[in-house]
Amino acid sequence: MASGLIILFGLTMLYLSTTSRLMAHIRTLAFQGVLLFFICTLDFANHPWYIGVFLGIETLLVKAILVPLFLGKVIKKTRSTRDDDANIAHFYCLLISSVILFGGFMLSVVEIPSLALINPICFGIALSTIIISLWLITIKHNVLSNVIEFITMENGIFLLSLSVAKEMPVLVNIGVLLDVFIAIYILGLFVSQINKELGDMEVSHLSELKDCE
Repeated sequence: MASGLIILFGLTMLYLSTTSRLMAHIRTLAFQGVLLFFICTLDFANHPWYIGVFLGIETLLVKAILVPLFLGKVIKKTRSTRDDDANIAHFYCLLISSVILFGGFMLSVVEIPSLALINPICFGIALSTIIISLWLITIKHNVLSNVIEFITMENGIFLLSLSVAKEMPVLVNIGVLLDVFIAIYILGLFVSQINKELGDMEVSHLSELKDCE
């Protein structure tokens, strides 16, 4: 069951690579948060209750509710709804993302002795999610798109931590969660200020920012 949810999580990255609607990206982020909640529920059912409570709050409350709500408010404030200026057409985005995700699947079926204690499907999908997110950041021109892809990359890092840190998931994810809170807060203010000053969310316009003399 958990493996099926992990695979579904990986497939959400294919959807992100083919749509330019920012609200669709945010809804996908919320869906990823729900998937991570159920993955944690299944993987940590036999662990102490406080670990399950912490991971449940982090995934369901933060990733599935609070972060999407915050980004939704930023989108409404900036009135930026789409990112149609990617360097690559949607078909090729889907093709390249599919190749990366397939590589993650192949990595999960290869037996590597040094990775014997790691959940292979979780590791493969997490790694492909991180790579796809980084690649999408490089081809997207909208600042909000880059913020969203940064959060999907963090979701991949969270999934990676589940595969390699089962003995101390709380310690690992507290560090990740703190970084994400700070990054989202700063990036939210940053995006709002850019929109206020420039009236556009195009990444190339960032070169116009400079100190006032």
